[in-house]
Amino acid sequence: MNWRKSLITIAVVVVLFILSSLLYMMFAGMEEKAEDKQREEIKLFVKTEKVAYSTNQAKIIETGRLSSQHTVDLSSEVQGEILPGEVLLREGTKFRKGTLLVRIFDEEAQNNLKASKSRFLNSIAGILPDIKIDYPGSYTKYEDFFNAVDLSELLPPLPKPSSEAEKIFLASRKILNDYFTIKSSEVRLSKYNLHAPFDGSFTKVYLEPGSVANPGSRIASMIRTDKLELEVPVRIEDAYWIHKGDKVKVSTKDRKINWVGTVVRKSDFMDPATQTITAFVSLTPGKGKPLFQGQYLLAEFAAKTLEASMEIPRNAVFEDEFVFTVEEGKLKKSAIKILKTNETTVIFSGLPKGVEVVVEPLINAREGINAEILDQP
Repeated sequence: MNWRKSLITIAVVVVLFILSSLLYMMFAGMEEKAEDKQREEIKLFVKTEKVAYSTNQAKIIETGRLSSQHTVDLSSEVQGEILPGEVLLREGTKFRKGTLLVRIFDEEAQNNLKASKSRFLNSIAGILPDIKIDYPGSYTKYEDFFNAVDLSELLPPLPKPSSEAEKIFLASRKILNDYFTIKSSEVRLSKYNLHAPFDGSFTKVYLEPGSVANPGSRIASMIRTDKLELEVPVRIEDAYWIHKGDKVKVSTKDRKINWVGTVVRKSDFMDPATQTITAFVSLTPGKGKPLFQGQYLLAEFAAKTLEASMEIPRNAVFEDEFVFTVEEGKLKKSAIKILKTNETTVIFSGLPKGVEVVVEPLINAREGINAEILDQP
């Protein structure tokens, strides 16, 4: 009896499975038909343009931040009291190249240098008689050197020995050692006066006149104001269009003031946060056209010519490379080749001429939906 019950149970299960499969297929077919019917009933009214290729200009316009080509610290290499220079040591003070920015009290160093020169003159005077006897041909040049030494001026060039014996004689009397020691002191004395290496201005002042500077002390920070760079981040796809030496039209955001710059370099690495590459544009202030560090400006790079291309709104493109076209009254998903992406448009190729391409974004649209082209005004 048990085997009969088992057969009946199996038979019932098989029948139920077959019935459920038939019902699923029936309902699925109904659903597909309903969906096809619904798709046929939906109709979108779309704005299109016929594909017609022409020559387009690919422009790259980005915003960049202005910075100085040189930002340096004014530091002291010697010790002493800071004295006023030719300009006021204050933030925002402008100066020209060569201007005396800061003096360090150097009276003691000057006196020490004069004392060294006096001792050196005494040494030269002491060897002149020996030179006159042992090296008579060189006497005149050493006598002229002795007479040319001025305690308040830089040492003149030391006469060049005429022979190895003469060179050994000078070295044995420490003439060479004393001469180069004094020349080193002269170089060090020049460091008590700090001159501007370029046209610029102070951005930060750390020590004021009256303070005591030590070797390595930061006195002020300064920037160069006659040569500035505009740091322009550009998208990787645009970076290929930019080359060193390209002319760039730069303007304020309201486009009322313009400058012409030059691409001086381009970074060979990408900012991982913004996925951009930085182009550096050299700029020079003009008369009535000042430039300020930190200022934001528009940079329009030289346009490139794209033959056999077409421009459409950027929001008409979806999934990075597809657009809708209208063929036989239905939407069709078509791939395009994007040549240039602008702020609001794209320039592309890759579609047959004469095809109606949708030039507006479509919501909940899919391939196969009925579409009717709106009459253009």
